Amino acid sequence: MDSDVREFDRQGEDFHNQITELYKKDRILQQDSRLEFTQEPEDFREIMMGIEATAQGLRKVDNGYLNTATKMMASEEEMEKLVKATDDAMLRLNPKMAEHNLQYKDGFFIPLNFKELKEKIEGGL
Repeated sequence: MDSDVREFDRQGEDFHNQITELYKKDRILQQDSRLEFTQEPEDFREIMMGIEATAQGLRKVDNGYLNTATKMMASEEEMEKLVKATDDAMLRLNPKMAEHNLQYKDGFFIPLNFKELKEKIEGGL
């Protein structure tokens, strides 16, 4: 019985690895996922942007972001840095990815690892 379970797990792991490689090779899926998971959910992005802005010494004001040290509006370079940091935070922490059973790893959107997926299925998704 245990050998049957181990064999099933091994086959499941092999299948999961094949699916993961297909995800990595699908450029459209990767592009669409990046766009979706860096921008949505919007309220979560706003929270992440606020956190990243504070970390960079910026504060949101009516017409953009203010550099709290210089009391001047954030430069284009500062804004680019803020957007990149926010995108990175969204890719690390976005709860929507888990809802889709995805993770962002090594620059790719891929399915959760086999063990995590198996636990979710056994737990009733």
